[in-house]
Amino acid sequence: MKHRLLHLCTMMMFLAFIGLSWANDAPAPTEANEGYVAKINNRDIMTFHSPILTYSAQDRALGAEQRIKKILASLKEGKVDSSMINAPAIGISITIDGQQAFIVLQDDVNTLSGETLESTANKAKHQLRMLIAESNELRDPKQLLHAAAYALVATAIFAALIYALSKSRIFLFKAGRRYITRPVAHLAQKTTGVSFSLLNRVLRWLINSITTVFGLIFLYSWTSLVFSLFPFTRAWSERLNDSILTFLGNVGEGILHAIPSFLVIVFIVVCARYSSRFLHFVFGRIERGEMHLSWFDRETASTTRKIMSFLVWLLAIAMIYPYLPGADTEAFKGLSVMVGLMVSLGASSVVGQFASGLILIYAKSLKQGEYVQIGDTEGTVMHIGLFATKIHTNLREEISIPNSVLVGQSVKNFSRLAAGGGVITQVGVTIGYDTPWRQVEAMLIEAADQTSGVRQIPSPIVYQTALSDYYVEYFLRIAVDEPRRRLEIMSELHAKIQDVFNTYGVQIMSPHYRGDPPDAKIIAPENWAPAPAKGVDAPYTS
Repeated sequence: MKHRLLHLCTMMMFLAFIGLSWANDAPAPTEANEGYVAKINNRDIMTFHSPILTYSAQDRALGAEQRIKKILASLKEGKVDSSMINAPAIGISITIDGQQAFIVLQDDVNTLSGETLESTANKAKHQLRMLIAESNELRDPKQLLHAAAYALVATAIFAALIYALSKSRIFLFKAGRRYITRPVAHLAQKTTGVSFSLLNRVLRWLINSITTVFGLIFLYSWTSLVFSLFPFTRAWSERLNDSILTFLGNVGEGILHAIPSFLVIVFIVVCARYSSRFLHFVFGRIERGEMHLSWFDRETASTTRKIMSFLVWLLAIAMIYPYLPGADTEAFKGLSVMVGLMVSLGASSVVGQFASGLILIYAKSLKQGEYVQIGDTEGTVMHIGLFATKIHTNLREEISIPNSVLVGQSVKNFSRLAAGGGVITQVGVTIGYDTPWRQVEAMLIEAADQTSGVRQIPSPIVYQTALSDYYVEYFLRIAVDEPRRRLEIMSELHAKIQDVFNTYGVQIMSPHYRGDPPDAKIIAPENWAPAPAKGVDAPYTS
């Protein structure tokens, strides 16, 4: 009974000392701000979570620090012991050489991590023993000199290793270029076309990555060793080692846990890959005309294949997402939201172009190889993409028209209604009423027959489109064999029309008529090639 009373009085005096020795420098709270750590010489001794009587957890931590420092100043044997107490609360009293340092209460125990009151007290006792040993070392100059000497030796070894690593990087790169890159590049250029410079960059990246990893390992080893030599920094070395080991353990555990998810991801990717290849096989045959399905045709097979392959991979990505490491973390979710927001804000015009491309392709407004006129652009349709359409003009120009612009413009298609093939085009002339219309039609047909590149099926045909005040308007409609030569063919046709009309003595009244001249505006065949023009073929005679 007397022993318990004496113990209780000692504890009450200790609590009173805590209140009197409170200082302005407060111990640092833990990460969750649920407790305060008593720290001496960079070593965490004990984390206090609960108050006792009128003293908060912060007061207890600060009092423990100052109490331990006072005990260390007059340290004798350095014996750390503990004993159970029941008042004013259940706990374990920790003493150094019989002097009470602090009390571990039940509420100070982190039960969620599986700790108990005894294990928490034993952990605190271990930290105190380490602190006492380090305090003794700090008072021993001989041990400090030995630590400094070992640190210098370790630093010299570290510098030598870094120097050797730098030299080995250069040696490995030269040897790799000679024995690996050159033979592989010689073989790769024959099979895949991979250049020697690309293989050099890959080799350099691999060597730099490996040497960087070894350099970080050497740096960690040197830092951990040097910190462990000195008492004041030994706790840093322990925390560094614990952090590295915890990180490696978490990585290893994460890899083991990720193996089933990785296998599922591989399965999804394999299924998507073979589904995409199957679509490529089926629609490739449709595009080549080797297979016929009522739902698809050759013109839209390529686009349908691309869209369906895209949907397959999009579905695969959506299925893979839950199995990615860290997919359920808040950071990953926030990143997904940010990427989705950026795509939604920046892809509005892209979606519009894509929708316009689908309209053009599936509405079959244009087909590849057709000769069209879109605004001021005239040429052959070479490619209809999902975002733009490429047209080759007669001037050997390639013009890309955005599909959104193309959908909003009228398109003149010269090839679509040409029953016998080719591109339908026409040329107009105006002839006076004193020339028989049958003669005019015959001369225009004759000029078309003499022009190379004009198809005979469908045959050229002449239309009288207007009976004006002074002349009749005639339009010669022809089919051109090669759309890209339309400008050249039309130039030759214009020349042939002039030759034929001159041959028959008929003057062309285009573009305006003011009156009949004294002499007909025709050129005799013998005057068709005055200087500096070159000679022409013999004029046509009926």
